Amino acid sequence: MNTAPIRKKELEDKIADLEATLSELKRQLEAETESEQHAAIDRLEEYLGDLDNKHANLQDFWKMLRSDIKNLFSAQAARGGDQ
Repeated sequence: MNTAPIRKKELEDKIADLEATLSELKRQLEAETESEQHAAIDRLEEYLGDLDNKHANLQDFWKMLRSDIKNLFSAQAARGGDQ
């Protein structure tokens, strides 16, 4: 009996099985990559929200600082300066 055709068929079957396994692993990798991208986008949205809050706080701080400096100079001008 010629075992070459049987051996060839076994090898073809193993290759087909490995290709199917490889395809499944690629699909899982793509799904994992997509999941990581979604998580990164979610973190980016949180980061941008925090940044907006910090920017608003900084603007409020500058408004108060300008007001305090204006009041300070107005009070000095009303006293006639520091002479």
